Amino acid sequence: MNIKEIIKNIDVKKIMKIIALNEISNNQNFIYKFSYAGGRSGYSFGRSQFDVKNNDSAKKFLQEKCDFSDSDINRLLQLDKDVLDLNGKLSEHKKEIDELDLQHIKSMINHVVRLEGLPEMNEKVFIHLVDYHNQFNLAINGKMHKYLKTLKIATSENILKFKLETKWGIEHPTDVIRRYNNIEKNY
Repeated sequence: MNIKEIIKNIDVKKIMKIIALNEISNNQNFIYKFSYAGGRSGYSFGRSQFDVKNNDSAKKFLQEKCDFSDSDINRLLQLDKDVLDLNGKLSEHKKEIDELDLQHIKSMINHVVRLEGLPEMNEKVFIHLVDYHNQFNLAINGKMHKYLKTLKIATSENILKFKLETKWGIEHPTDVIRRYNNIEKNY
């Protein structure tokens, strides 16, 4: 199928569930509280795990939609160990977080749709690309996009193989395989 055919049937809420499965093991408790994955990340929230440290839009959302002060944001940026009060504050804004997640998923779908020169693929492959974009950023003419343009037909296995050859895939192959299996079994 081509992208135009795929997009006609796309179920955004189902993609949200897949992203939640891959990002937070579908544990609904993690949507509305801060979690810390380690590494270069800071505290994150939502199904899509909006990283407060590395995502200015996440900080802006917390300030504008959830009434977080500069002091609250600084505590998150400093990786304060006790953010129970901030979790409480965040959980008061479930509707806003759900809307942010929905808009984020739609934005990721639209990004993948706008990529030029994509090969034929099925809906599942498209979901793998959306998940890739959520995790790594599927940049226009980046490594993944250039790879996709060399294919006539993209398969889930192509995407898995590519991801396993990235730095993340080499260092964390079980995570790459887990995400792959989540999509294959649940979409």
